[in-house]
Amino acid sequence: MKPDYFIKEAYRRMSLRSKDQKHYENLDDFLNQEAALVAEKQYLKVLPKDKNARILDIGFGTGWFIAACIRMGYTNIYAADFFAKKKLKKVVDSCDAIKEVFDIEENIGDFLAKTNQKFDYIHMSHVIEHIPKYSLLYIVDAVYKSLYKDGVLLLRTPNMEGPAANSSLFVTLTHEYGFSDSNLYSLLHIGGFDEICFHNLNKSKTLKQFIGKSIRQPFLYYMKIRNRLFGVNHFGNYGSELTVTAQKKNYPEFFNEKFK
Repeated sequence: MKPDYFIKEAYRRMSLRSKDQKHYENLDDFLNQEAALVAEKQYLKVLPKDKNARILDIGFGTGWFIAACIRMGYTNIYAADFFAKKKLKKVVDSCDAIKEVFDIEENIGDFLAKTNQKFDYIHMSHVIEHIPKYSLLYIVDAVYKSLYKDGVLLLRTPNMEGPAANSSLFVTLTHEYGFSDSNLYSLLHIGGFDEICFHNLNKSKTLKQFIGKSIRQPFLYYMKIRNRLFGVNHFGNYGSELTVTAQKKNYPEFFNEKFK
């Protein structure tokens, strides 16, 4: 059995067993999913200013990020996932903004090598933690070579220095590796990326969100104090999630399929 087979097969089986798997029958339902409405506000400051930028969403799940981009006026969107064409077929048929949908056959690196396209912006939300450690450099190198110069990668992943790290890591069968801000920064830095910056996309907007943040605050203070006494955190991120952007500048590409 190939190592990459497990993750794809696990997702296929979970989809078969899921009783509440969401299938969007029309474009309106797709665009108005709750997560898309939230993302539309969260991503205002981290998306390209150019509405014609080539945006690739890898591991799009329900497509909430794609929907948010469409709502915000982006017109050059690409999507990739396991069984992607099947999941987005009805949406793509009625949406000109989605230019192409790619099925990932085995892993992200092989997909990007085969596709051999360049993008201005690559989005991977809660994807990188599903990649085995031995494949991380191969995948990051593939993403780096798939960006235009000055192109941006945005990653979101559970924070292993957050208050519920074990729960975040072991919540699903397909999580392979966990990140703190330090090792995530290191991975991107040795992958050639510059302008590496952490963001807080989950700023309180509503009363409910403000109350939730207030309840969580003592736990975050506890994490900060514990780390100050015993830890080595470099960037001060103690929330449940890490969000980071990194830019491709002039550093040479490392990508080589021999390294997979």
